[in-house]
Amino acid sequence: MKVNIITKRDFLDLAYKNTESFYEKINLPEVFVVKNFYNKDKILELRKKAHDLGTSSAPSWHPCLDGCPDYHRIHDNYPKAYVKALMHAYYKHGYYNENNELFDFFSEIFDLKNFLAGYPSGTFIKNIPSQYQIARVNIHNYPKGGGYQSEHIDPVSKFATIQTIVQASEYGKDFKTGGVYARKEKDSGKFYLDSYTEVGDLMVLSPGIYHGVEEIDVDHTLNWNSNDGRWMIMPIIINSDYDFPENIKPKNV
Repeated sequence: MKVNIITKRDFLDLAYKNTESFYEKINLPEVFVVKNFYNKDKILELRKKAHDLGTSSAPSWHPCLDGCPDYHRIHDNYPKAYVKALMHAYYKHGYYNENNELFDFFSEIFDLKNFLAGYPSGTFIKNIPSQYQIARVNIHNYPKGGGYQSEHIDPVSKFATIQTIVQASEYGKDFKTGGVYARKEKDSGKFYLDSYTEVGDLMVLSPGIYHGVEEIDVDHTLNWNSNDGRWMIMPIIINSDYDFPENIKPKNV
């Protein structure tokens, strides 16, 4: 699988001005690693805020229905999960005004997704779940001691034609083994991506390919309170939990 190391300016020029060529590469599939898309210190600050929240408040779970609050949750191989995982996940929603600064910070990613979908800038950001699609910022921590996410395929839809993952850990320092991988085909070998990245880089790939997070540093003792392991931030547009014909969820494979 080819990894295209690219500057932020060149990536945005490609996606906005040569969209057909961009999609050809994404669908081969190829991966883009956009260097320094975000300031490293700001990403580490967001990571620390999430970690502090996770160690100072109780985890909970809420369906994505009207009134769903921001929350954090420990996924510990929950049997009914669409995708099995061992991770601590944090969910921020665009419909809360208190998150305006956060969503403004990630607006370049949301604007790109809207452009690719043919929607005006800002679409979905303030949607509530009963409008079927909402904007979220997900922060995931896969802890040392076996944090992982099973191999899966994410839904490809008009508003989710690319998967965008902001690197929030330093490979070789925060963790040394495991991490994000993708496969070109179902039976092809795993292609590991984290070694190409630094904190603040943006990984862009097709959501419709086989990918996952291989177990992180399995020789360590699992510690949910530690601020290391593999962290990622994903600005996403997703289907809510209301029942409607186009509501397709990720598929464990």
